Amino acid sequence: MDARTRVFRQRILEAPIIRTILWLAWPVFLANLVNISYNLVDALWLGRLGRYAFGAPTVSWPLIMLVYSVGLGYMNAAISLISQYHGAGDEVMVKKSASMFVGFALILAVSFSLVGYIGSPYFLSWMHVPKNIYPLAVQYTRTIFIGIPLVFLGFAYMIIANSMGDTRTPTMLSIISSIANMILDPILIFGLLGAPQLGVVGAAVATILSRSLLSIIGGYFLAKGIRGVKIELKYMRIEKWWLKKIFRIGTPLAIQQSSNALGFTIMMSLVSMFGSVVVAAYGVAIRIIDILTAFVGSISRAVSIMIGQNIGAEKYDRARKISEIGLLLVFSSLVLGGILIYFFREGLVSIFINDPMVIAEGSRLISIFVWSIPFFGLFFVAGAIANGSGHTRAFAIISIVRLWILRIGLSYLLALLLGFGSTGIYMGMSISNIVAGIISLTWIRSGRWLKKVIETEETP
Repeated sequence: MDARTRVFRQRILEAPIIRTILWLAWPVFLANLVNISYNLVDALWLGRLGRYAFGAPTVSWPLIMLVYSVGLGYMNAAISLISQYHGAGDEVMVKKSASMFVGFALILAVSFSLVGYIGSPYFLSWMHVPKNIYPLAVQYTRTIFIGIPLVFLGFAYMIIANSMGDTRTPTMLSIISSIANMILDPILIFGLLGAPQLGVVGAAVATILSRSLLSIIGGYFLAKGIRGVKIELKYMRIEKWWLKKIFRIGTPLAIQQSSNALGFTIMMSLVSMFGSVVVAAYGVAIRIIDILTAFVGSISRAVSIMIGQNIGAEKYDRARKISEIGLLLVFSSLVLGGILIYFFREGLVSIFINDPMVIAEGSRLISIFVWSIPFFGLFFVAGAIANGSGHTRAFAIISIVRLWILRIGLSYLLALLLGFGSTGIYMGMSISNIVAGIISLTWIRSGRWLKKVIETEETP
């Protein structure tokens, strides 16, 4: 363990909790804001092509995340193992786990790239994507899937670095990647500077090329052991005990995330039934609300890192306090953010697309949905605690209930059976967040997650 990593570990295990959460969270928050900014830039440029081009990524991303989710579920299981081994001070097992994890991530990436590319047209057709959006959505989705192997190594690097307590280096690389995306977007969408005019596909190509920078630089850091773990080829051979751990921790996460992605795909198909105006309004509103979740994601990642390392060091009282402070920070910040978005909702929607019908629909969506976001924050923190502690089953159940029984069930009932139309979908979304947040808070306070999942006697 180098001196820098040792200082990070000591701070996570001993320093004041609020200060440490914010210390870990601010780089992630900055990276999230930059990532959101390039998504917003994406939306702004595509909005100039009209609502059909704008709607293509909106209907495509639930499908893309459906394929991503299984792999990311198992990849996120590595947070539990690496952070807890690091908290316990077992650096040999940190290196072995990280090395096997990289090999595992690359195998998943190639597999999912093939599945996604072949299946995209069929899935999008099944989702009832509007005919005037469908061809653009197929082109966009297939392009993204081609680039998955170039992207997953970057995900692996970020998970490893974060597990070790380094949120700064991945942030720096994410900013570089996002700036590259913002530069490439208009060039490839509109064919500037002699580049081909690719339209919607240009946005997908820009995403792949920019995220590949994170993979290339992150892969170099892992190979050289710069600012963290050094990956060694002799440890990349996946061992049975490690695979069993990954499947035991990751299977509930993979089921939860793939179930979520499939559920959001179905939600997108429900939204698509109401036409391109509702699809565009839904896409704009989700992008606006993503600004709030940037903060939630940063606090949650910090909580996950601290929970993992403190449980690995058997500091269970400190781990419980970390969860309580994380909940308070997230809930209070989302209440304030929700109020601001509510009062400025029409102006925010109009920034993206200057269509009176879309502005009216997006404003109505936000006015109904925004009050449930603080409860979504409680659910989000529960996910972070599950990832850090390795106790993922209860959270997976809560997540599936939230989406399939509450969100999809209520949206279908209110929108179609009871005739509330798109308003029924927005009501179902809100109710699902509130109920899931309350259930998540109950699970967190039960403390059933306060037990480590690493056992040194299982290691060869």
